[in-house]
Amino acid sequence: MSREFNPSIARLNTMSKQYTLSRRSFLKSGSLAIAAPAAAIPALAADNQSIPKILNQQDGMAYRRLGDTDIYLSAISLGGLVMEPDVHRYGIEKGVNLVHMSTSYIGGSSIVELGKIMKDMRDKVYIALKDNFIPYGKSNDDILKKLDEVLKTMNTDYVDFFMFNRNNGDDAGDPGILELFTMLKEEGKVRYAGLTSHNPEIKASTNVGIKSGLYSLVMPAMNPKMFDAMAEEMKLAQENKVGVMVMKSMSGVRDRDMQLAYIKKLMGNPAIATINKGIGSFEMFDDYAKAAKEVLTGQEDWSLYKYAQTNPKQDCMMCGECTRQCPQGIDVSTIMRCSDYYYDQCGDAIQARATYAELPFSRRADRCIDCETCEKGCPNHLPIRQHLARSQAFFV
Repeated sequence: MSREFNPSIARLNTMSKQYTLSRRSFLKSGSLAIAAPAAAIPALAADNQSIPKILNQQDGMAYRRLGDTDIYLSAISLGGLVMEPDVHRYGIEKGVNLVHMSTSYIGGSSIVELGKIMKDMRDKVYIALKDNFIPYGKSNDDILKKLDEVLKTMNTDYVDFFMFNRNNGDDAGDPGILELFTMLKEEGKVRYAGLTSHNPEIKASTNVGIKSGLYSLVMPAMNPKMFDAMAEEMKLAQENKVGVMVMKSMSGVRDRDMQLAYIKKLMGNPAIATINKGIGSFEMFDDYAKAAKEVLTGQEDWSLYKYAQTNPKQDCMMCGECTRQCPQGIDVSTIMRCSDYYYDQCGDAIQARATYAELPFSRRADRCIDCETCEKGCPNHLPIRQHLARSQAFFV
């Protein structure tokens, strides 16, 4: 293994001021995006013929090298929260070479559909698989048996990236991760370790994950309102040659022009290798793939800044401040992800309920005492208690 794992990284302090969006820093990062193409032509694969060994390389798709590996990833990769098999096939035919999957997506039907696609397209893509099905605490034989069942469903005998879902700094540096990954790699089931991070400690878990030396790929949730907050982690990833796959990038972004502008802004950051997105139409895919190769204009960057500054009182930025503020220890941010993102934005009640069911009883919505602390601490002043009440009623 090329990376030295250091499990002794201490948890990083996460303060609410980290999520303050400043015009100077937002536009400064945007200026990097505007200036990027001249300096980043090799990374963006503008001249695709100059970059060897790109899996499923197709004209019209941009590619970037993943950290210090020999892998080049398509700028747009496909997620499993939206599964339109024909669109997945179309995307792969157009040059997508990475798909991300979880056994829980769409009640388990997403991974079944992916397996059908992989029957004849496995050699064209890398697969990233989330670890949420692993029976932790069981024997290695039990773990391998369960993994083999999932691999069989996907019509493959290995995955390229095994994604450990860890949402705080301490967990991201758990030495047990190295032990499990080493075993799975020796068995030929996985190639690289990855880290997925949602709220409430995206910054801390991503930071610790990068510094640990274990992960070749980190996958933080990063919508426009979190772009500025994650600047330090993006710089750290680039310095440590760890690849970044951005997820939930369009959380709260309903305007298509703003979505396309944000894709340009993300791809203007040299740390980011790919944007993972559930795509439901051919038109959306074509628009995203085209935007990933284009330069962010100054006007688009200014529009993005204004968009990120708006406060419609409906969009959760997944900063996790609500969880840190809650005196009852409720995992408010995860509940908001279930209610605001999965249920409202994705229309996926099954995923919302499945994620909610994974919460310990001590951290669920029924512990809410209606104290308003979470809403007072929310940068967007969202009606969090309404989401908690709905979650308690519908997700149990």
